[in-house]
Amino acid sequence: MPASIRIVFAVVVLAACAPAPRTKPPRPASSVALPIRMIEDRFFLETTTKTGAPISLYLDSAGGMYLTKAAAARLQLAIRKVSDPDEGELEVVTFPELSDVRIPRPAGPDMPVLEPDSGDEGDGMLGAPWFAGHAVTFDYPKRQLLLHGDGVLPDVAAEHRIAMALQRDAAGKAVSPYGRIQMQVAGETIDMLFDTGATVDLTPEAQQVLGPGPAQRATSFITESVFARWHAAHPEWRVLASADKTAKGAPMIEVPLVTVGGYEVGPVWFTWRPDKAFHEWMAQWMDKPTEGALGGSALRYFRVGADWVHGVVTFAK
Repeated sequence: MPASIRIVFAVVVLAACAPAPRTKPPRPASSVALPIRMIEDRFFLETTTKTGAPISLYLDSAGGMYLTKAAAARLQLAIRKVSDPDEGELEVVTFPELSDVRIPRPAGPDMPVLEPDSGDEGDGMLGAPWFAGHAVTFDYPKRQLLLHGDGVLPDVAAEHRIAMALQRDAAGKAVSPYGRIQMQVAGETIDMLFDTGATVDLTPEAQQVLGPGPAQRATSFITESVFARWHAAHPEWRVLASADKTAKGAPMIEVPLVTVGGYEVGPVWFTWRPDKAFHEWMAQWMDKPTEGALGGSALRYFRVGADWVHGVVTFAK
């Protein structure tokens, strides 16, 4: 999850809990490839509005929902103010009609308008509330995003199919779209947020080590306590001491092998985050606290299917 969305989670809740629109676009009868662009293992929806204006939206399975103020102005969307019981007054717009009717519209009438703290998310973000109720495949090797119109993921062997736990009410209904999955590192099973949008903003020193490319790249996150435990137990694992500009030079650690979905892959870079970011902050919207977020630095090896209806994630190579 990019840093810009961490400071606006009241907006996430607003979008996630808004009532569904009275009418929905027709669901495709079979899987369709949505128009996306990939930058450093990060997915951007690239389409146009019904009036022909281009729009680029960052797709983040652990993010929130918003358009930038610049996008709202360019698209000539009328900004309104609404009251939120926790955050007070918020600026919102009606999400524009898109030219491609296959693309699901965000639920709810309002899309928050924000001034993000970085320029890495295009015209805004479609986050976890947008994925809720759908089944998709993030095909990293083929650089595709498939929407499964029948709500069913392609078959994989049982060992490559894992649970995605969601926060649910007493009746078992999912009340939050932020999913928890598990990975194994050095024999330890670790709970992680499913986060296709996890991003690091590399310092110049880290870029020199990791090679040419944009400073903003896909990563995975790990809590301070696990980071320290890994580093103590495995001093041979590479550590970049000052790597992430977003978190004031937070370090990164390279884990040689990670097991997820029945596959062992690596190396995988994890970026340090304070314990409370996941033990307290993200835990509010999850079924239980996690130790970080599994993002593109690990998922890049796979075709990852994610089913928010049945709570399943699949892996194929």
